[in-house]
Amino acid sequence: MKFLIEISYNKNMSERSFTIHELNGYISSLFLVEANGEFLLLDAGCSCDFKRVKSFLEEKGKSLNDLKLVVVTHMHPDHAGAVKYFKKSGIPVASTEGAYRWYRGVGGFIQHKIDTFLAQFSARRKQNVLEPVNYRRRFKPDYMLRDGDALPFFKEWRVIYVPGHTLYDIALYNEERKVLYLADLILKIEEKFVLPFPVIFPDLMTKSLEKIKKYNFDTLLFAHGGMLNKVDLKNNFEKLIENLKLSVGKKDRIEFKIFYPFCLFVHDKWVCKIKECG
Repeated sequence: MKFLIEISYNKNMSERSFTIHELNGYISSLFLVEANGEFLLLDAGCSCDFKRVKSFLEEKGKSLNDLKLVVVTHMHPDHAGAVKYFKKSGIPVASTEGAYRWYRGVGGFIQHKIDTFLAQFSARRKQNVLEPVNYRRRFKPDYMLRDGDALPFFKEWRVIYVPGHTLYDIALYNEERKVLYLADLILKIEEKFVLPFPVIFPDLMTKSLEKIKKYNFDTLLFAHGGMLNKVDLKNNFEKLIENLKLSVGKKDRIEFKIFYPFCLFVHDKWVCKIKECG
């Protein structure tokens, strides 16, 4: 666990201030936004990450009662795995209506098992001590999110619909403080920016990358890659996006070529293929 960045509102604009804490999750970075003693969690993390969030709050002299909302950007194990534990603790969870149906049907059941295996494969590559990542493939959000919605309890954060990795991915944006949480839209692996694996809907991914270019930010938050200030990107964000758009649909790495056919069981892949949207 580590302190990431502190951002305060100018008092003549708002009395509300906030701090962003980064926790080293089992697979991804977990971001806790602290605002006036209350917390917002950007993605639930793996099932084993619940204890990390709980321990962090306790170290701060807080409790789970101070966590007012968990947002799930999509249903993969390192983003939605701990949802059942937060819900059991009485903490509301917000996500898109489509996300909780991502693993529906026989194909979804198979895909859920594959994605759980891939999560452990990713953890093993990071040389982590293996921890449990099993989780429920479906849940019903307490709050349904749509493109452009403000988050419940944290109105300064808005939803950006960015499908491609799945059909229902979202990012989150704080316009006033220019903070952009990209979730899995873009990954920063070591010093390289790459697309997530898999990109199941390449056409939609290209549109999402184009969409994100218009947002003005000073701070980027990556679920895989941590925090990056705009100054670190200099003026090359648009160039980065254009380069990533060129890589959409490419599967150069051997493990991508091996695993990609096993990432296409979800029901919505075939619905979109019929509708020619993916």
